[in-house]
Amino acid sequence: MEWVHLSMRAVHVVLGSFWVGTVLFAMLYLDPAVREAGADGGRVMGILLRRGYLRTILLVGAVVVLSGVYLLWTLSGGFSAGFMGSASGILISTGGLAGILALLVGAHVSLPTARKLGELGRQLAESGGGAPAQDELDEMAHLRRKLTRALRTAGILLLVAILSMALGPHV
Repeated sequence: MEWVHLSMRAVHVVLGSFWVGTVLFAMLYLDPAVREAGADGGRVMGILLRRGYLRTILLVGAVVVLSGVYLLWTLSGGFSAGFMGSASGILISTGGLAGILALLVGAHVSLPTARKLGELGRQLAESGGGAPAQDELDEMAHLRRKLTRALRTAGILLLVAILSMALGPHV
């Protein structure tokens, strides 16, 4: 059984690093660059979405959360009250909750918002290149702001998660 635990730890750490790093890169660099690039940035995001960027991030996040639940279960002796009520248990559980919330933000806010934004962009591109109506521009701006807020929220939650996981075993 030791190989299962070590495998789960490796999956959790490697994919967790990828998840956090990708979200932080998107939050700090990609999103501002896309906004600054205007229509060209929208095209880049459309390409990333078609290539499965958000689906991949969400799948990785789901694997990280599931492997984390397994690791917490084994570390805590089946979620024993003694461990879960300890400083380490509380800190690690807080990190786990932050990771779950980040995954939910991605699945229930970022993905649907990005899809709506992509669909609106496609509709505007297919409309013959005329100037978009003000309500269409307003809707696109609203969706972009919503996506930026979701990305920032997920990034902050993942920072809380990674810090809690790093410090939890040592308190």
